[in-house]
Amino acid sequence: MRRRRRRRNKFDKYGIYEIPNYSSPRRKRRKKKKAGFGGMIKLFLSMWIVIFLIYLVSYCVKYSMKDEAVSLYNEGDYQGAIELFEEALKPQLPLLYSFDNDIRYYMADCYVNLKEFDLACHQYDMIRFWSSNTEKRAEYLENIAYGLLLYRWQDYRQALPILKQAYEDGYSELILYVGSCYGQIGDMENMQLYYNVFLQDHELNSFMYAQYASIALDKDLLEDAEKYIEAGKNLSDQSCIREILYDEIVYYEKLKDYNTAYEKVSDFIEKYPNDVDGKKELDLLYTRQTLDKK
Repeated sequence: MRRRRRRRNKFDKYGIYEIPNYSSPRRKRRKKKKAGFGGMIKLFLSMWIVIFLIYLVSYCVKYSMKDEAVSLYNEGDYQGAIELFEEALKPQLPLLYSFDNDIRYYMADCYVNLKEFDLACHQYDMIRFWSSNTEKRAEYLENIAYGLLLYRWQDYRQALPILKQAYEDGYSELILYVGSCYGQIGDMENMQLYYNVFLQDHELNSFMYAQYASIALDKDLLEDAEKYIEAGKNLSDQSCIREILYDEIVYYEKLKDYNTAYEKVSDFIEKYPNDVDGKKELDLLYTRQTLDKK
C-alpha cells in the first residue's frame, strides 16, 4: 500500500506535522421546529384575550353612556338623552346587539315624546333588523308610532283604527288622539265621549284646547275658537302650545286681519323654523298684507 502523502512544512524535517487547515468549519443548519399543538393553543388564547378586552372596554363605555342617557330620559330631557344614546351605539359589535336594541327602545320612545314619529318608526325598524328572532314588541310599537305619524300627516281616517286598537290594548295615553281623530272626521259625539272619559281623572289640557280651537275654526265659530286659544295659551301645560299658536294664525287669517296674522306667523317661524305648515302660511300671508305694513 502506498503511504498517504503529506504536504510537509519546510521546517518540518521529520514529517511529523501536517499543515494546519485554516478554513472555517461549516456550521450545521438548525432544523426549524414545526409549530406544535401547544403553540396553536397559545395563539388561540391570545386572540381571545384581545377580543375579550375589546368587548370589555366597549361594553363599559356603552353602559356608562346609556346609564347617563337614561337619567336624562327620566328627567324629560329627551333631546339630550338621544345624543348620548347615539354615542352609546358606537361601536356596534356582534355580541352586543341585544344591548344596542335596548338602547334603541329608549331612543324610539324619546322620539315619540318629541313627536318625531318617523324617527321612532326607524328605530323600531332597526330593532327588528338586528334581532335574531322576530321582535313582536318592536313591530307592535312601530305600528303605534306609524298611527301617530298618520295623525301628524292629518290622515285621521287611517290613523283612527290603529290608535283606537292601541288604546283598547292598554295605551291609555292615546285617548285624546282617538277623540281628536273622531272630531277631525266630524264625529263630534264620539270625540266628546272620549274626551269625557279623559276628563274624569284630568283637567282640560293644551292638547284639548288646541283640538277644540281647530274644530271651531273649521266650523267658522270664531268666538269659540278665540276663547279656546286664549285659554290654551294661559295654561301651565304648554305641551301643545305649538298647535295653539298655529290655530291663532288661522284665527286672524279667517278674520282677514292679515297684518296681525303675518306678525303671528313670523314669530311662529322664529320659534319653529322647520315647521312646514308655518312656512306655507308665512309665504301666503306675506302676499296678503296691506301696503302700509309691507
